[in-house]
Amino acid sequence: MNRIPEPVHPQSSVEISAYYYPGTERMSEWNQIEQTLPEIKPLLGWYDESNPEVIDWQIKWAVEHGISSFCVDWYWNRGIQRLDHWVKNFYKAKFRNHLKWYIMWANHNEVGAHFAADQIRVTRFWIDNYFRTPEYYTIDGHPVVVIWSLTNLDRDFCAEAAKCGEKLPEGEGVKRALALSNLEMRKAGLPEIHFICMYQGGDYKPEQLEAARNAGFKEMVNYNMVSQTWNYMQKTLQMETLPRSMDFDHFLPASVAWWDSAASVAGDFTIIPTVGTGWDDRMRSFDNGRVFENRTAEKFKKLCLACKDFCEKHGRKRIMISPLNEWQEGSYIEPNQKFGFAMYNVLRDVFCTAPAEGFPPDLRPEDVGCGPYDYPPMEYSRQTEWNFSTDTQCWYRQPFGTAYLQIVDNALHFFRSGGNHAALRLRHQGFAAGKFSKFKVMMRVTPPARTDPQLNEAQQVRLYFGTTDRPLFSKEMFICREGAVAVPAISDGEWHEYTLDLAANPLWKGCVNELWFDPPQLHSTHIDIRRMQLLP
Repeated sequence: MNRIPEPVHPQSSVEISAYYYPGTERMSEWNQIEQTLPEIKPLLGWYDESNPEVIDWQIKWAVEHGISSFCVDWYWNRGIQRLDHWVKNFYKAKFRNHLKWYIMWANHNEVGAHFAADQIRVTRFWIDNYFRTPEYYTIDGHPVVVIWSLTNLDRDFCAEAAKCGEKLPEGEGVKRALALSNLEMRKAGLPEIHFICMYQGGDYKPEQLEAARNAGFKEMVNYNMVSQTWNYMQKTLQMETLPRSMDFDHFLPASVAWWDSAASVAGDFTIIPTVGTGWDDRMRSFDNGRVFENRTAEKFKKLCLACKDFCEKHGRKRIMISPLNEWQEGSYIEPNQKFGFAMYNVLRDVFCTAPAEGFPPDLRPEDVGCGPYDYPPMEYSRQTEWNFSTDTQCWYRQPFGTAYLQIVDNALHFFRSGGNHAALRLRHQGFAAGKFSKFKVMMRVTPPARTDPQLNEAQQVRLYFGTTDRPLFSKEMFICREGAVAVPAISDGEWHEYTLDLAANPLWKGCVNELWFDPPQLHSTHIDIRRMQLLP
């Protein structure tokens, strides 16, 4: 029986939406945070994100602190979906009628992934599964869809037209894509989609806004304020390169400058004010991650108060909190052990009016006999040879850069979307490094039709390792690249065997308890691994 009290809705001066990243579909994603920053553990625990009761708590806490909708990162690549576990189980939650949600189509897809037939297909999917549900967010009756990359849609639709002998000017491809979607909406007897475009880059560029307007987008929004803040700091501090550690104080002037520049846009096409929640990507970016230090509720409140002043000055009625729960990137305000409800209370206190009886208490699951909601502990491997005949055998995908991890034809198959983070991770119960001197892998690397020649020249297969004496992660969370071995890679769609000389690395000693495997860092590449083994 669900014992969670019914959510109470305070009155808010603006409509608050928040990005929700459904990136913890198993304990392996939480484990990396648990290993490095245990103090930020959510008050829901290392929670099972597909548990409807967990979602009920998320809904209750959000709406009681002024958030009325979630803009959910949503993934579709030619009919293949991933990270859709939260949305599916949102519709099973008891309190789903208290919160609206909508799609942020994270179309980080390879060249050629967008085309007319697929645009029709994805729109039909939205219509059949989401748009007719009362929980889906609308603006003036129009279902809202945010699209990450205007450029990706435009590129592929222009290329598709070129194959048929038609030359589309830049910008007409994405315009055609949105028009196809809205044609499907009219066929279904539904209002057209209110498309919102994601702004890309640090500098404010009016030409980006004009391109979005001309394509049929109604508004623009940022995903977070990190790029804008870095850009602002480089200009104001006149720094060619930024330090890895900066103060969260910089978010405030950078955000105000950005909002003000966006406010100069005339007419009804606007950029929605975005309130950034921080940044710390060192957990996944090896030794080149960056962090905004010294984030506090007091500093976040100054940022929210500035946003409220901006909204009052310019008549803005909607804002975006970005993001709510990107734990792996250090962008989060969801209640946790470090801050408790402090960040949520900032939103409530700045933007909401207390009812006569006061705001409801900030209940935790244990206050009403609920929980725990943690995933089962991550499984640690005992093996030193992996054949992938039936399952992934304790190898887990990294939440950034790796997708669709599955067993296909007796091989471990996944999609490599690029980035500077290793693709696969294995926690081991521990083995003596001295027992093994080589790591052998049978692998096939199939790149897309178009690849960057410069990347091709630098392809490598890498294995990173950590020991009990020298963890792969330091307390500062920087992943040590010195604990690695590498060999050149071949990306031709054929099977090749690679042998990495572990003994050649002087750090290969002691008790090894973690392995990270990194195939070529080529964007949009399919990887198949038939066998891995440690050899004497």
